[in-house]
Amino acid sequence: MGSSFTRNPKRIVVLTALISVFLSFASASASVPSAPPSASPSAETELICHTDNPAECYPKVFSATEEFQIVRDDQDLPPGLHVRLDIQTGQKQAKLNNPQEGNQALEGLPVDRSIVVVDPETPQDDQPPIPSGAPAYEPVGVVKAPREKNEGFTRALETVKKDPDFGPSEELDRALQDLEDLSHDMYYGLQIAEDAEALHALFCLLTKRDASAAAEERPLTERPDFLASSILASSIRNNKPALRAVEDSWDAVVAKQCKNTASLKSELYGKLEPTSGPDTAEEAAEAYFARLDLAVWDGLLKSPKIKAEFMANDGMRNFLRILLRRGEVWDGRKARVARIVSDVFLDEEVGAVLGVWPTESVVGDASVCEKSGVDEEGCWEYHLEVIGQDPRDAGWSRPLLDMLRQRRPAAKQPAPGQPTRDEL
Repeated sequence: MGSSFTRNPKRIVVLTALISVFLSFASASASVPSAPPSASPSAETELICHTDNPAECYPKVFSATEEFQIVRDDQDLPPGLHVRLDIQTGQKQAKLNNPQEGNQALEGLPVDRSIVVVDPETPQDDQPPIPSGAPAYEPVGVVKAPREKNEGFTRALETVKKDPDFGPSEELDRALQDLEDLSHDMYYGLQIAEDAEALHALFCLLTKRDASAAAEERPLTERPDFLASSILASSIRNNKPALRAVEDSWDAVVAKQCKNTASLKSELYGKLEPTSGPDTAEEAAEAYFARLDLAVWDGLLKSPKIKAEFMANDGMRNFLRILLRRGEVWDGRKARVARIVSDVFLDEEVGAVLGVWPTESVVGDASVCEKSGVDEEGCWEYHLEVIGQDPRDAGWSRPLLDMLRQRRPAAKQPAPGQPTRDEL
């Protein structure tokens, strides 16, 4: 044995090297733990399976990594992921969001940080002219008739027109109640407004002033004057075509007489002024009738023509006289007058036409307005200041006073060389 090793020393060196390599490999294998088997979904993980093949199942809640993965349509995405959509394939992809990671797709693109000033459009001078005789633009449009007309409406209207001065009857009550129900509709409101005879009959019922015990015992909503007021007010409220129809026939309607009265025009304007004594039965009745009248005037004064006639017939003076009443029965009427004055003459935001009223400057001398019976236009501020001292009236009088001061025209300065009032 010894002689063989001596005769072949090269074999000994090679064998020793092989043994050394084998031992180092075995040692390294023992020091490195074996790789764990691929993780399988936990038994608690909710899976979505569309087939019987378990390999095709996937978690209901998407599990994100640092690389984009396809998100299936029925998977739920946790919040906070970086999600993108492939517009070519329509596939949604997601991964863990890295706030420090830029969007490589946008790298190198120019960024515009300038401010663009857009010039306003200049009016077009080449607009075609409106042909002569063309109808005016109507924002409301045509009031279309309902598909099925109410046959009771025609019968009710004929009943009211038949004899507006006859006493209460069940037939008249039913007709008025039917018209009151239908008058809120734009179409039927327009039909009432276009019928001059019906308007005259309703105004006669409104101004009849039935203060008998039998009338007062009836429920308010069944009284003919109350129903006539409601029909007239509802027909023209927010119904411009109906208001124009009333305006067109206004002169003919108010020129006619009702039974045992002067012209309807004198009844409408004359009865608006309160004349009863305080704390009387007449005052309570007068306040009730004022309520009915104001409901109708609220809509009528939207007409420029009727508004001008109202002012020419002391309408604004009568309004102030209502505001000066002190009985509690007038509280609601005074608030209504204040709102009408504001909406029609002072508050442009709700459609008031400015410059119609007031037209005179305020009266600077308070002693002039202190005199009993002075209800001049220039004294409104003085009276509203006095009225506003009562907490019961402050809610409507103070806002009206503030708006009136804004719209009141300034006092006219005398021309050079013209003597002032004091110099006279």
